[in-house]
Amino acid sequence: MAPDRKPDVRNGFMLIEALIALAIVAVMAAMVYDVVVTYGRTSAMAGTRRQATLLARSILASASVSSPFPPVPATGIDNGLVWKVVSEPYQSGGDGGLPLRTITVSITQNGSSSVLVRLDSLRPAT
Repeated sequence: MAPDRKPDVRNGFMLIEALIALAIVAVMAAMVYDVVVTYGRTSAMAGTRRQATLLARSILASASVSSPFPPVPATGIDNGLVWKVVSEPYQSGGDGGLPLRTITVSITQNGSSSVLVRLDSLRPAT
């Protein structure tokens, strides 16, 4: 008589288990990559908006003061940011008060039509 044989039991991973674990790791790596790329884009856009806000404040301050120097040009480009200044009389209720002007500064990115920053202000007309 032949002795009873034990089933062939192997210790370790089977190929299918290793492939499933590899697929899970690949999906997780893809999700992490997407988060990192999105964070990078968001951070770059925040830096551009911060720079545009500082430029708009500077131009608004320059356009608001009377000085012996030439006035601020209506448009310009600074470090890839396009700015535009519009100054027009403010239409008040007709109460005969101090005449005012509306000054609007708009900043866009060069080659784009979307406005990054827009600042509006009322100033006394000179």
